[in-house]
Amino acid sequence: MPRHTVDVVVRRTHLVLAALIVALALLGSGCGTSSVAVPELTSFTTAAQASAAADSARFALQLKTTMPLTGKPLELRADGGFDTPAQRAELSVDLSALAETLKSLGSAFGGQMKGDLGDPEDWKLEVIRDGDVAYVSFPLIAEQLPAGKKWVKGDAKELSGANAGQLGQFGSFAGTDPRDVFGMLQAVSGSIVALGTDEIRGVETSHYKATIDVAKVEQLVPAAQRQSLGSLDEAAKASGLSAIPIEVWIDDDQRVRKLSMDVEAKHPGTSQTVKASLVVELYDYGKPLDIQLPPADEVVDASTLKPS
Repeated sequence: MPRHTVDVVVRRTHLVLAALIVALALLGSGCGTSSVAVPELTSFTTAAQASAAADSARFALQLKTTMPLTGKPLELRADGGFDTPAQRAELSVDLSALAETLKSLGSAFGGQMKGDLGDPEDWKLEVIRDGDVAYVSFPLIAEQLPAGKKWVKGDAKELSGANAGQLGQFGSFAGTDPRDVFGMLQAVSGSIVALGTDEIRGVETSHYKATIDVAKVEQLVPAAQRQSLGSLDEAAKASGLSAIPIEVWIDDDQRVRKLSMDVEAKHPGTSQTVKASLVVELYDYGKPLDIQLPPADEVVDASTLKPS
C-alpha cells in the first residue's frame, strides 16, 4: 500500500477517534443493571459541574470501531488523569492495534507494510499538558527529532493544528482535555431515563440513558467550553450523524463514573457505514496525582523542528 494511502487511512481513523472524544466523548465493561429505584433527572448539569470541580481524577477509555472502507474491526485504548490545582493532565494512547490493522490492509492490497510500521511499542503515544503547553512523545516520529530527544514541546493548540507536520496526524491529542466530556453532558436533549443501579469499580452508581442532539450542541454547551468542540456540527453533517445515544453512571456525590455510547454513522464521502462503541470510566476522584514533566534534556521545542 503506498505511503500516501497509509497516511490517509491513519488520518481518517484518528478523526473518528478524535471526533468521538471531543463530541462525547473519551470510555469498560458493562455491569448488570438492577431494578432498584434511582433519582429522576431532568438534566446532567449538576453531575457535569460536580465532576469538573473535582481536584483530580483518572480515566480509562476504550474505542471499538470499524476501519473505513474495509469494515475491519479496530480497538483502541487510552488512559490518563487530570490535576486541576496543578493545571496538568496526562494521556496515554495505545495505537498498536492500528498498526496491526494497517499491516493486514497492506497484505490485502498487495503491499509490504511490516517494515514500514515499526514495532508496536512505536505506536504508543503520550501527552502531558501543563497549562497551555503540551509535551508529546511518539516513537514513530523519533527519527525526525534531534539525537537524545524524545518529547516535542509546544503550544497545545499549535501542536494539534493542521500545520504540525508529521506530528499533526496524531498531535490533535495534545489539544484534548478529558474534562471536555463534562461540558458535553449539558448538551443532552429530551428526556433522561433512569435504568437502575450498577457498581462501577466498587462504587455504587445510578444508571441513566439519554440522547445528545448534535445540531444543538454549540447552543447547549457553555461558551467557555464551546471552543474545545471544534467543528462538531460540520463533522456531524458530513457523516449524517444527528443524534448520539449516551448512557451515564453517576455516584452519590453526583460525579460521573462512566459514560458509554454506540454510534452508527455514514463515513464522509462514501455510502459506507462506520460503527463505533466508546466507553469512558472515571475513577480515583480527589486522590493525589503526580504528573511529572519530561526531563528537560529529552525535550525539543516544536518551533525549532523543520516541517516534514
